[in-house]
Amino acid sequence: MTMFKQRCLAILLISIMFIAPLASLNDSKQNSLTDTPIISESGTLNGWPDVPTWRIGDKYTYETQFDVQQLIQQANVAASLNTLTGDTVYEVKDIFFINVNNVQTLAYRMEIEGDFTSGNSGATLEGISGRLDIGYSGEDVVRVRDMAVINSEFTLDVRFRPYNFGFLEQDIAEISFDTSYNPPKEKYDFPLHTGDQWYMEFFASTSVSGSSDYFDPSEFDTAGPENNSWQITAQGIPTEDGINIGYSGCDDSYKINEWNVTGVSQGFNWYCPDVRYNSWMRISNAAGFTIDWLLKSYEPAGSSGVNPSSNPGTRDLEIDVGLQGIATLPNVEQTISIDYGGPSGNAQANTNLQLRYEMTNTYLNPTTDANGQATEIVNSSDVVDTTNSSDDFSSNGLIVWDPQAEIVGAATIVIDLSLTPVDLIAQTDAIIVTRTRDGVESTLTKSIGYNALPGDTLSFSIPTQNRGLLASTATTIDVTTPSGTVITESLPSIPSYGESRVDIDWEVPANEPIGIQNLLIEVDPDNIVTEDSNRTNNLANVEIFIGRVPTAQVTVVDGVYTFENVTIDASASFDEDGGAVTCRFSVEKQPGLIDNIDSEDCIIEYNWSDGRAWNVQVIVTDDELDTDVIDVSATVLNRAPYMNLSAPETIDVNQFVFADASDSGDIDTISPSGQEVTITWPGLNCNEGTTQPTCTFLANQEGPMTITAIAEDDDGATTTITRTLDVLNVAPTLAQPELWKAGQNQSTDEMGYWNLNEDETVILRAVAEDTPLDKDSVIIEWMPSDLDENWTITTVGPSSQTTVSWPTSGLHTLTVVAYDNDNEKSEIRTGIVNISNVAPSIATLGSTQPIFEDNNITFTADVDDTASDIDSLEVCWDLDSLSDADEDGVADNDCDINGLEMTASWPTSGVRWITATVTDDDGASDSTSINVSVINTAPRAKITNSTDVLALNEGDNLTLSGITTTDTVFDKLSLIYAWDSDHLDSDLDGEKVGDIDHYGAEWLIPDLPPGTWTITMTATDDDGESSTTSIEIVVKAKPAEGFLEAITDSVGGVGTLIIGILAIVVIGLAAFLLFTRNSGSASDKYSDLNMISPTTSQFSEPINNLGADTGFGLYQQETVQSDIYSSYEPQPQVATQPDPYAAYNPTPQPVTQEVVAPQPEPVASQSPPLPATGLPEGWTMEQWQYYGAQYLAAQSAPAVQSQPTITDTTTQSASNSLNDILDDLDL
Repeated sequence: MTMFKQRCLAILLISIMFIAPLASLNDSKQNSLTDTPIISESGTLNGWPDVPTWRIGDKYTYETQFDVQQLIQQANVAASLNTLTGDTVYEVKDIFFINVNNVQTLAYRMEIEGDFTSGNSGATLEGISGRLDIGYSGEDVVRVRDMAVINSEFTLDVRFRPYNFGFLEQDIAEISFDTSYNPPKEKYDFPLHTGDQWYMEFFASTSVSGSSDYFDPSEFDTAGPENNSWQITAQGIPTEDGINIGYSGCDDSYKINEWNVTGVSQGFNWYCPDVRYNSWMRISNAAGFTIDWLLKSYEPAGSSGVNPSSNPGTRDLEIDVGLQGIATLPNVEQTISIDYGGPSGNAQANTNLQLRYEMTNTYLNPTTDANGQATEIVNSSDVVDTTNSSDDFSSNGLIVWDPQAEIVGAATIVIDLSLTPVDLIAQTDAIIVTRTRDGVESTLTKSIGYNALPGDTLSFSIPTQNRGLLASTATTIDVTTPSGTVITESLPSIPSYGESRVDIDWEVPANEPIGIQNLLIEVDPDNIVTEDSNRTNNLANVEIFIGRVPTAQVTVVDGVYTFENVTIDASASFDEDGGAVTCRFSVEKQPGLIDNIDSEDCIIEYNWSDGRAWNVQVIVTDDELDTDVIDVSATVLNRAPYMNLSAPETIDVNQFVFADASDSGDIDTISPSGQEVTITWPGLNCNEGTTQPTCTFLANQEGPMTITAIAEDDDGATTTITRTLDVLNVAPTLAQPELWKAGQNQSTDEMGYWNLNEDETVILRAVAEDTPLDKDSVIIEWMPSDLDENWTITTVGPSSQTTVSWPTSGLHTLTVVAYDNDNEKSEIRTGIVNISNVAPSIATLGSTQPIFEDNNITFTADVDDTASDIDSLEVCWDLDSLSDADEDGVADNDCDINGLEMTASWPTSGVRWITATVTDDDGASDSTSINVSVINTAPRAKITNSTDVLALNEGDNLTLSGITTTDTVFDKLSLIYAWDSDHLDSDLDGEKVGDIDHYGAEWLIPDLPPGTWTITMTATDDDGESSTTSIEIVVKAKPAEGFLEAITDSVGGVGTLIIGILAIVVIGLAAFLLFTRNSGSASDKYSDLNMISPTTSQFSEPINNLGADTGFGLYQQETVQSDIYSSYEPQPQVATQPDPYAAYNPTPQPVTQEVVAPQPEPVASQSPPLPATGLPEGWTMEQWQYYGAQYLAAQSAPAVQSQPTITDTTTQSASNSLNDILDDLDL
């Protein structure tokens, strides 16, 4: 990227360097001339602005405009730059002592900060536009007594943003400048009067340090004497070219112009007394730059009533220094009065101050009285300041300051060589001369003379000064022009050390001869002012030199080639008015770039690096700074460009050829680096384009071919070079194979492997290249695995694509090679595929499953794996995952059952943890577990009898059985039968109910007493669940002796008949019973007491499945088996007859055994929280503690889990041995 060249940067930095001296040399003004003489007050002397005082914290903000466009145009740099703009802030930071030429000097330290920018696209260099930013930070040291600059140092941070992009910002330079002045440079000579002129010789030394990639900062070190002059040329509102400043409180400012020793303007500054500093500062230079600072705001420290944009307000505290007189003779004692206070009378009593008259090393220490006042005596001395002035012998600053509060008061002691009551002076040293030529005004200074040409208009502002101690009376002044015209003007009364001006214009006649003309001045020609003690200075003569413009004559010796010297000779130029001439040659070095060369003998030799006609402007200047300009041209001949071409002699067909002509150039070009020549490649299709120094092209035809390169410079001259290239046949090439999956080209890992899974289908791709004749017939052969040499895939064409998958895990090296029709083989390309086994998966078996004891439950495993492994999967079921049956250290991997399906049942209640594990042929496995909650089946109590319970008499024996009570086979073997009859009190507690009168499946009750008795049997299984049933029997008392005979006697023969009928009925019943017993397959000797009543009894009701978990509604409830003994229940044959015992045997009511819900045990801390509805039905707290989390997870799972198949295989107890008992039944 092209950046600003070193010279441009140097000029920019040197230009900006003037900011610091300017800032430090512009001083403040104050009040305008008043009619009433005042001996002295702070900031004024007899009404004229005197030396101001600053405070720490005083701040000035200036709008800054830095125009360097003309400077850059003359700087031999192809650049353009907008006016740099920004704000500059001046702030007083300290008041301190510094040693100046062995004198302890009180000084201000002022800090200056600013940022200037060209704005976006405001800077352009050789076609590249961007933004130039300059950061400025500096410090000036200013002498308190007269505002002279002792030292100035500052740092510039220069940055350029090509194309306005911040990320491209370049740090051009960071440079520090340190300039000192000896003696300190005085741009003011207080007190200030309009027309005052002063001169000063000083030595300026500047050292530069810092860093830059583009130039050496030390190149700008300078040191040498200077001799500048100043004059106050105007008073009023700061205005230039119709532009005013932003601050509105400086309408009474003083314009101070500055010239260098040759009379070239260095700019100006408008001093504003109200703000104690400058309201407008300008630096201008013949080199072509202008910098303006326009005051925007003033913020004085320690002040009230301040408006930063218009009003400085008043200091809250101030030291006023009063002098005994307006002026004094040398070596005269002066009384100095001090008043320390504020506008509200805030007198600073008993304050130790320091009075400093540094010109004579006089230092006093006054102390204020109760009114804040003090006086001291100071000798004026005969010391002369360093500025030669037109209005006094010397003006020396005096300081009074408070070192504690750091508040300064100051005044200027004016020393004159004579003091009289009135002394009117025609003061030519303070005359202001303005020349108008061709509508352009310029101010002339006495240091370079008042020079004019015929046709010029000269305007004279002529002062009359009163150097006396009293005011003069009114009078007149006569001014005689060079043409002899006498002009008389009135003069008012002039106060002591005041002045009055008259303005005279003179137009130089067109025929005015060459030579000195005189402007004569006489003050008080009629001697009206009798008090004037010195009339010798009332007359004055102003010399005006009338000259002619010099004549420029130039010859050019050209027609040479580049880098050969052209002679430009203006030595024949002359000045008609007899003075010497100097020449400036403004040479067009490059288009738009000017190189300025000054020559006293007016002859130069110059050479150009590019051939063409170049413009040269010759400016001839005479002693009066009048100029004549002549434009000439110099013709320079072009040199043809040079070029060296490099290219290979042979190359394989279908290969890219690189031809390089970058070793080329034009030694006489002005084009930017890299653009000196244009290279073209006729007949070639270059990848870089057709006008680049290199050409990369495809040699796609066999045989010899010609490469031609043509170099053309910016003047149209050309150089041509050719080379011959042999193009050879080549074998096909094959790109590295690619593996694509799901439409994406897969990258290898850090080992260079493609990583895939078993049976994962991918696409292998490879692309071959060959000559156009061979390309379509290329054969590409694949071997997908080095483990199977018989596995090959072949395709025809330059692009091969095949779909493959690998069934086995491990590393497989694939190879691919291309053959052309000449059997030329490409390089064998390889790749490594790392095939990973895919572990099988098994679907979850669901949440906890409930099942009753002895019921079957079936689970089917839902497994998955790759196609090559699916048929070889093994499924293993561990029916007790808490027990390590194979003692391998893992409890849940025992293989109790193999296969996809498993069916199991359990005779005892409890929770079983079942784990299913699927394993593939690589040993990878997956498993899932489920809890099966086996629920106890409660018994169903039943009582059967072997005795006719319908005809029980006192003293009979009764046999009852609970053997037909139903339960699971396993639990049936351990049932406990407990009997209780309310006619017995076995525990002798006085209560016949609630006793256990007998244990056992059968109970023989002997010797029944008469009455109605309830017999209860309770059957309890091994889980503590029980069922209770009851029967009621009626036992008749024995009849009294002779009872039957008594009946016989009552009924007679009829009784005998009834007995006979009963006998027949009994015989019939016996025969029926014998018939039915012999015809059945098995007989029960016990009749089911459930059949006692023809209505449905408690024993025929099915028992509710109290153990079913209603929370698992997906499963079947227990299947109620029919009673295997029901076929043996005797069916009454006389069911339609009334029951003779019905009155005594009411229908037994079912006795419901209240099932007491188990009370939850204390929940362990790790138990999951109970559902809002409590424990699932049928669960215990122990089950919930271990399996509640699984239950909650299953309830929240949205997917429907595979369900086991539950089959009721409960076997009811059927004892065929009871047939033998029934066979013995004797009715």
